Amino acid sequence: MTDQDNGYWYLASYPKSGNTWCRVFITELLRLSEEDAEGELNLNQDVETGSIASSRHWLDDQLGINTCDLSFAELDPLRGRAGEKAWLFAEGERFHKVHDAFRSPDSMGRPVVSTSGCKGVVYIMRHPEDVAVSLSHFFSWDLARCVEFLLDPMAGLVMTDRHGGHQVRQYMGRWGQHVISWVDQQQIPVLVMRYEDMLAKGSETFLELAKFLDLPNQPELVNQALENTSIDRLKKLEDQVGGFSEKPEGCERFFRSGRTGEGAEKLSFEQRQKLASSLDVVMKRFDYRGPQDG
Repeated sequence: MTDQDNGYWYLASYPKSGNTWCRVFITELLRLSEEDAEGELNLNQDVETGSIASSRHWLDDQLGINTCDLSFAELDPLRGRAGEKAWLFAEGERFHKVHDAFRSPDSMGRPVVSTSGCKGVVYIMRHPEDVAVSLSHFFSWDLARCVEFLLDPMAGLVMTDRHGGHQVRQYMGRWGQHVISWVDQQQIPVLVMRYEDMLAKGSETFLELAKFLDLPNQPELVNQALENTSIDRLKKLEDQVGGFSEKPEGCERFFRSGRTGEGAEKLSFEQRQKLASSLDVVMKRFDYRGPQDG
């Protein structure tokens, strides 16, 4: 394998922003590019783009330690060192999901992900109002809790004191902090993809993605992969396998609505105003409107 082949990318996002859709698209694009491509995608068998950056098993292997022996605060400064090994990721698994912010309060100013050999990050973002609604369905939380989560400067996943789960803590911070931590960092190239553009300008947006990731990027191939992984198609594929394996217990289905504007419909004016007043600068920077904008 050449150094070029061994490069890898991150697919970073706040949860419920389109990361899994992006991973499924990459899987389907690569499948269609094979000469003997037949049948259709199996959601529970074929989506293997690479380990999530918060995988405890992967970190144990890379760092040569038992991360269960460390608190999350002790672990965060070490996580970025995982890239010091010669072969950071397995061949063929080069696109790695990340929900962490680029740095955490405990990482001592260092990234919590490896940047050694990284060719770039795709940062996938979505209107925070719509993220709130999607989080509500995914985690079975009420909307008020989801709004508070998006605004919590210490928000994260796997925040309990137990240290033996499959994933380690993922500090995210408030929605705006998370966005800025990735899009304004200077250590690796970044491509910003808005969920809204993935829906409204699919061909253009996913073609840009394919080129950024050094994937097959013939327009007809990209369009076919996009058609095969439309939200409606993903719902049918999820039904075919009896539920997507990444769906948490209590969640009715992983691929649900997929549309934009649900936040404006389902959040109260006060909840929308609360998000906008706290996230105004970042929302305006990426052309997201609040309740005062009509």
